[in-house]
Amino acid sequence: MIIILLSIMAVVLVTMGVLLYTKQAIFFSLIIENSQNRTFLRTFGIIFIILGILCLFVGFLNQLEWAITFLCGMLIVSGIFSFLLSRKMR
Repeated sequence: MIIILLSIMAVVLVTMGVLLYTKQAIFFSLIIENSQNRTFLRTFGIIFIILGILCLFVGFLNQLEWAITFLCGMLIVSGIFSFLLSRKMR
């Protein structure tokens, strides 16, 4: 069960990372388009892609402790991204 759920999460993370890295026009409808915001979106795109790949490895370990630790870390990174994006939207 852990493998299936973390595999779905990995697909979501990689998809979100690719959208942040390549399809930035979607997010520039929310924030101002400049080089600083481009770098911000690309950085978090790479971070989400790395988290997606790491999610697959954690899923194949099939250990509850590692999965919970990974989910806590992922939620922290997602929270930081959401907070910084909302500050840029003002």
